[in-house]
Amino acid sequence: MVVDSRADRARKLLRRIYTCRYLYFIFIPVALYYLVFAYAPMFNPQTGGILMAFTRYRLHASFSDLEWVGLHWFTAMWSRPDFWHALRNTIIISFGRLVIEFPFPIILALVLNEVTRSKPKRIFQTIFTFPHFLSWILVYSILQDLFQFTGAINTIRIFLGFEPFMFLANNYRFPNLALLFGSSIWRGAGWGAIIYMASISGIDSSLYEAAKVDGANRWHCVRHVTWPGIKSTVIVLLILACGNIMNGGFDQIFQFRNAVNRNAIEILDTYVFQMAFGGTMNQSFAAAAGLFTSVINFLLLITANKISKLLGSDGLF
Repeated sequence: MVVDSRADRARKLLRRIYTCRYLYFIFIPVALYYLVFAYAPMFNPQTGGILMAFTRYRLHASFSDLEWVGLHWFTAMWSRPDFWHALRNTIIISFGRLVIEFPFPIILALVLNEVTRSKPKRIFQTIFTFPHFLSWILVYSILQDLFQFTGAINTIRIFLGFEPFMFLANNYRFPNLALLFGSSIWRGAGWGAIIYMASISGIDSSLYEAAKVDGANRWHCVRHVTWPGIKSTVIVLLILACGNIMNGGFDQIFQFRNAVNRNAIEILDTYVFQMAFGGTMNQSFAAAAGLFTSVINFLLLITANKISKLLGSDGLF
């Protein structure tokens, strides 16, 4: 009887796979990408891959010739004050991105959805989406023109009787975080809103008509129709964002970081890069720090998904 039930389950599984075969064909390039560029390097016999964090790596030595050191690099990492400083900055910046940056694409999508005329709506979408295609190097160049000591903002401050301020070269946390979050919102909110607008477009228009017949105004439609329609999308993206907390945004901070503001915005990603390719060139230490970051991200992803299920959501998986 057990054999028959297992066979039935296997046939049902194969039947479902055959029914959704085109979706699996579409997924094949994505799976190959992660297999080749994410999982295969972890087990590369030439470099040791993920095992590099447990060895004393030497550039021109094969993996079989490397000295096994166990958790040496992890204990060395946890004993360094600069690691804990970078970890604290990472947590502060990442949680700030969740609280401050994450809602902006949602709000922007809800606002754009209320623009009824198609031409102004397309113009606004183009304006808000365009900054995403600018590299962080170019964005930082724009900020330099605005916020450097002789830039436009300080010129206005001097005209109003205030002292000029080094916005891009100071060790204060608040102005640095304000520039990080503000520039990230300006660059990414429009692009992030595309996903939510796609979810909104899938909501049945008859629900809006029924709500208006019942006397609902725009706010009521947003609250009782639009928001429930995109809630599942918001939860999925929030879970993914929670699983990326230990990555504070390398591309942006690598451009913004300098000798003056380094203590205020140094994160684990830039710290690992510095350890791997800076003066010490300690790839094993950097691999240990990167592995630590990945494990914490994985645990946070599982925890966020579990919490979402406990709160009544379907979760991510």
